[in-house]
Amino acid sequence: GDPVAGNNRDSVAIAVAGADLAVTMTVDHPAPNVGDTLTYTVTLRNHGSNGATGAAVTDLLPAGSTYRSNTPSQGSYVAGTGVWTVGSLANGGVATLALVATVDAGTSGATLVNRAAVTAENEGDPVDGNNRDSVAVTVQSADLAVTVAVDRPAPNERDSVAYTVTVANHGPSAASVVGVTDL
Repeated sequence: GDPVAGNNRDSVAIAVAGADLAVTMTVDHPAPNVGDTLTYTVTLRNHGSNGATGAAVTDLLPAGSTYRSNTPSQGSYVAGTGVWTVGSLANGGVATLALVATVDAGTSGATLVNRAAVTAENEGDPVDGNNRDSVAVTVQSADLAVTVAVDRPAPNERDSVAYTVTVANHGPSAASVVGVTDL
């Protein structure tokens, strides 16, 4: 045996740098019409215990929308890839990205889901459950129907005739700025 058995063990504590990056997303208009402009706001927070470096978030706009512009509080965004290169974010730091898009024709009634996720950081992230978020918008869809009725279908010459034009919305969404032309 070893006469000094207590000397056979030793340990060293290593602190691993970590930054808890969290992504949230909002949209300014969750029930748009075709052609409306939407602004998505992606927020990246570092709940860290350390600062983050090399941070990037990917948010490629969903099919059914067309990219118009972006405004990052820091870093840069590439619309073709959807990558927002944030760079460094201090512990407790916040960065935002505003993405502006329009709703495409042919999307009436569709639900468009925009997703954002942390796709790069140099430090370990102890809580990866908050590294992604999404927001859905449902494009409004109205089914308008027009009917015309007449009070006297077989009038005599010089008789007055009253026409009744009726517009009905069979939904599922409300219709706005509706106009009917009757010549």
